[in-house]
Amino acid sequence: MTTPTDGRALQLAQHMHRIAREKATRLPEWADLPLTFRDQAVAEARLWLRAAVEAHIAPLADRPTDKHDAVWVDDDGGLWAEYQTSPPSHGDAILPLVWASEECSSKAELEDRGAEFRLLGWSR
Repeated sequence: MTTPTDGRALQLAQHMHRIAREKATRLPEWADLPLTFRDQAVAEARLWLRAAVEAHIAPLADRPTDKHDAVWVDDDGGLWAEYQTSPPSHGDAILPLVWASEECSSKAELEDRGAEFRLLGWSR
């Protein structure tokens, strides 16, 4: 599920607070919130994140097996995949995932054959 070192809960709590500040401008900045409020927001974010992981709409924070590679999305919506080197020389090597029209398939046809897709995000 989520782990104590999973930084996504803090990111989620901070982002939820940013959204709340857009609607209620009197709210203080995240850094100016009392620690108890920040802790409460992070605890709530952990619950939301756990629910999202259990509903399979968010990935586990920890690698399920050493055969699994991560897929990342950057701030611009670009997709990146881990790249395993042999022998593993860099634990942080990633490649951009690129759109290749010659590799495209019909989403509807794939779904008709049992494929399930989950919206990860939008690219630019």
